Amino acid sequence: MMPNHPSPPLHHHHDHSTITNTNTNTNTKNKNTPSPPPNTTITTLLFHHPPPPHLQPKTQTRPFLTSLLGGGGNGNNSQKTRHLTATRTLPYPPAPLFRIISAVESYSSFLPFLTASTVTHRSPETGLPTRAFLTVGYGPLSETFTSRVDCDETKWVVEARSGAKFGVGKKDGQEGMEGFVDEGIFEYLSTRWELRDVSAGGKELTEVRLEIGFEFRSQLHAAMMGAVEGQMAPVMIEAFEKRIRDVLGER
Repeated sequence: MMPNHPSPPLHHHHDHSTITNTNTNTNTKNKNTPSPPPNTTITTLLFHHPPPPHLQPKTQTRPFLTSLLGGGGNGNNSQKTRHLTATRTLPYPPAPLFRIISAVESYSSFLPFLTASTVTHRSPETGLPTRAFLTVGYGPLSETFTSRVDCDETKWVVEARSGAKFGVGKKDGQEGMEGFVDEGIFEYLSTRWELRDVSAGGKELTEVRLEIGFEFRSQLHAAMMGAVEGQMAPVMIEAFEKRIRDVLGER
């Protein structure tokens, strides 16, 4: 867990995004997810000069390995635990924004890096999601999570959490599903959307904060995703802003 042409920015918003690395172990649709660079042979990564023909490997590597072995961009960051945040201030009241954020089943139709989203359980009192399957993917890497979803309309918070860290088996209920993989890329994954009413001067304004936390299963996966992870939170909150405009109109 977008059009090809970028949407014009809103006149009344501010955005901030940060990436924090810690040492603590703690509807499918095409969207504007960054595309990996062209594939390159492992020969160019391991040798300063082409090796003799009999030593030249024929295997093609995935583009992530360029960052891992070649040392480009953020690829050298092999810490396994990540915490990403992004914020926007949008010219809308919190209530309609909460309704859009809590519609977890629609996530895959507008959020980059989320290729599928299926709500499996809802609260009998509120009708809001309580469990969902969320598939996160980029390039050749993909994993489906069984997530516990908490929607608190009094605090305007929506959280989806998966993994033993949160007492949720990240593969619960997936046995027998097509493409089921017992292990995967991450130890845990969490997303938290929080809204705050910051209206002022007679203008309706809401601060939207997105937090993404996850831990890779291995340092290899951490390095492979290093080149793209910094884009995740900012691109996702930008996609949410576009969704708001599509549903509620420009302001």
